[in-house]
Amino acid sequence: MSELIESQEVNVAADSHVLQRAAMALLDHATFGAALHAQMVVSADNVRAEPGEIAELCALIRSQGVLQNLICFEQKRDGVPTGRFEVAAGRRRWTAVGLLIAEGSLPEDFRIPFLLATEEEAVLVSLAENHGRAPMHPADVCRGMLVLAQRGHSVGDIAVSFGLDPLTVRQRLKLANVAPRLFALFREGKATYEQMAALAVTDDHAAQQAAWDGLDAWSRQPHQLRRLLTAQRIPVHSDRVARYVGVKAFEAAGGKVERDLFSQRDEGYIDDVALLESLAQAKLQRVGQRLRRERWAWVEVRARIDAAELALYGRVRTAVIPPNAEQAAALAQLDERAARLNASAEADDDAPSGDAADVDLDATVQELAEIDIERGRIRRALCQPDPADRELAGALVTLDEDGKPCVQRGLIRPQDKSRMAKSSEDNAGTAKSRAKPVHSERLTLLLSAQRTLALRAELVRQPEVAVLVLAHRLIASAFYSSGRIASAVQLEVRPPVLPDEAHSGSAWEYWEAQRAELAAQLPQEPGGAALMEWLRRQPRQVVDAYIAFCTACMVNGLQANERPLPAVDALAHEVSLDMHAWWKPTVQGYFAHVNKGRMMEVVAQAASPATAVPLEKMRKDAAAEAAARALADSDWLPPLFCGTPAN
Repeated sequence: MSELIESQEVNVAADSHVLQRAAMALLDHATFGAALHAQMVVSADNVRAEPGEIAELCALIRSQGVLQNLICFEQKRDGVPTGRFEVAAGRRRWTAVGLLIAEGSLPEDFRIPFLLATEEEAVLVSLAENHGRAPMHPADVCRGMLVLAQRGHSVGDIAVSFGLDPLTVRQRLKLANVAPRLFALFREGKATYEQMAALAVTDDHAAQQAAWDGLDAWSRQPHQLRRLLTAQRIPVHSDRVARYVGVKAFEAAGGKVERDLFSQRDEGYIDDVALLESLAQAKLQRVGQRLRRERWAWVEVRARIDAAELALYGRVRTAVIPPNAEQAAALAQLDERAARLNASAEADDDAPSGDAADVDLDATVQELAEIDIERGRIRRALCQPDPADRELAGALVTLDEDGKPCVQRGLIRPQDKSRMAKSSEDNAGTAKSRAKPVHSERLTLLLSAQRTLALRAELVRQPEVAVLVLAHRLIASAFYSSGRIASAVQLEVRPPVLPDEAHSGSAWEYWEAQRAELAAQLPQEPGGAALMEWLRRQPRQVVDAYIAFCTACMVNGLQANERPLPAVDALAHEVSLDMHAWWKPTVQGYFAHVNKGRMMEVVAQAASPATAVPLEKMRKDAAAEAAARALADSDWLPPLFCGTPAN
């Protein structure tokens, strides 16, 4: 193979030598002349069959004229000259002149220089001209443009002269300004255009050479070079503070943005970090001024704060207050509307399907979604900051990932967290001495266990929500401090131990039935490769069912006191938990754990005061049974199931 290549190279060299000698011999007797474009035609013997792209050539001729003559011979018909000349070499130049005359850039009497030869000689010269021509190396083009710029030619002038857009000219000038030693490697084919473009992100030759020499040959990838050269600078398009301030505002303040002309987004970098930060702080202070009207204990403005620092702040604890008359009425109306819509949707399921039915169903789903949004708005209004925490709480003004102002309210400074804990203990002690809890720890634990079972059952019924809940828990652990985001879902698949009394009821029965059904489908061999192989064969809905069940296993809403648990309430809202479907106030489930006074209070509230009066003279166990009968068909729920403290 090497011998064949060498033989071909010798032949090419010999051909070129013959053609060059023919062209030199022609010069001894050929004559130069000039003719109008209309006096010339392209010869059928022209060796260049297609003229190719000539826009750049048009720009050169428009600004510089025809710098290289054409090769022509006289056209003859039956041995008689016609007065026209056939172009054997220079077809692109002749075509470009014709276009320029047509557009008015050149006059119609523009004369084109040519070398007149015989027909045979013209073909030889045409072949020699095209065969021996080699395109310029990009390095030579860049250096040539740099020389023009150094001699006073503007970017616009150079762009017009060569028919290029100004950005291309700026790119080539930027490449020509790379450190001479590295640019020489490009000229020698030892460095790529992409590597030069990466080095050109800075004009500092020392930094360019340090980046190049600091990497071995295998590591000198363009992105690696660019990373080293911009490590201490701020990218204007991806940095949140730079995006917030804006390039125009930064430059108007006297800042300089160094452009990366080779980036598709016209990326730029900022060196003056102090100026950028001061502009961002000044702009954010206006947001802080408006925030001070909310009367927080403190307002802090920080353009930059990372997740680790933010995790050091505490957060105001919230208490859920009972709804006032207006809010209670609004919630009741929403519940009534939702029940009516659900009943209507169930009735439509039995009706014949059709376009009209589909439209009605879509409208029902939309209205139910609006009801949920309104419910959420009212419930959020019932969450009030703890008064003791509110005295320490403040607001932080910063920027989000998109470079937009972000306000974090209800934060406790790290140095004040100990005061918050002490205040909490004092308040808890005062509250304990002031009033005895309505429900015992044992009953509260039992009720929260029933709510936990109901949450599990709802997640099993709603695999799409279970996947979101699992993703929320995993993301919270991977990207945030564990102290920042509370969750009702444990990360380890180890269900919490529930009280024995909770092993009954519809939620428990549903849970156990689902466990048995799913367990029966699994392969006998525990875990390992057999389980993975089995999973690969299952359809997506089956895998989702197992994910939902396993996620549900991790739900833990157990509590021994009735303080609100926002994480559990949030999960209940996400699955639209309705405890009426999972729990009834039975003797063992509720009334056996409270005194007769509480029984009478609940019966009076859920049934009627008259129904509650006879309980006063009954024994406790009989009163408990009577209370359970009175509430058998009611929709009464303990406050814990409603996300509110007992009262």
